[in-house]
Amino acid sequence: MTDSRPSLTGEELYTALRRDMIDSRVQGGTVLQEEEIGRRYGVSRTPVREALQRLHQDKLIGRKGRFYVVASPSHDSIRQIYEFREAIETASVALCCERADEALIETIQACLNEQAEAGHAKQFYEFERLDTQFHVLIAQGAQNELLRRQLEISYDQIWFSRVGNLVSLPDYSVEETLAGHQRILDAIRRRDAGVARAEMYTHLRSAILLSARSRPQGRTSAVPRTPRKKKPAPTS
Repeated sequence: MTDSRPSLTGEELYTALRRDMIDSRVQGGTVLQEEEIGRRYGVSRTPVREALQRLHQDKLIGRKGRFYVVASPSHDSIRQIYEFREAIETASVALCCERADEALIETIQACLNEQAEAGHAKQFYEFERLDTQFHVLIAQGAQNELLRRQLEISYDQIWFSRVGNLVSLPDYSVEETLAGHQRILDAIRRRDAGVARAEMYTHLRSAILLSARSRPQGRTSAVPRTPRKKKPAPTS
């Protein structure tokens, strides 16, 4: 039977692969085969190569001989990113306790509810997008433009670190992430800056500890699964 799906461009395939690597929780070291990707997405070799080259430029995948493999960021790079976040976000959450209005707090709760739905449905790309939104909304509540801008700049690196790491690790727990978010939000509701700082620090520090103790072992060959759900809107 002839596949009637419209062919993807290299840019469209890049976006699809990046999304699907997160949705499928592909581990670092996974080999990406050009022919297998072409069959899975119904495209020729040219857009596959364009998409892989773009992923390589973004450091989401690397080369091992003649194959591309999913990148596995070093523990040191993860540690540096999250230590930076600790400094920025513990300050942001304390200010959010003082300055956020009730409407924004309800917006943060709605975001968290959506993230829980995505996590339970195993829609990990959407889960991570809403994770980013949760933290950016808290920074918005701090009403400090410099803090917000620094956090948004850092999220480019944070997003890339999630491919082949953190959410893809066997020990990663969706439930623990959601519970940590809820404790942070509960402290904001109570306007308890001290507890909010402590909960944010614990939440971010857990990512460093997870990266340290749960590095992926070995290498497999796979193509990320194509999710059935429609592509989520880009992160704001």
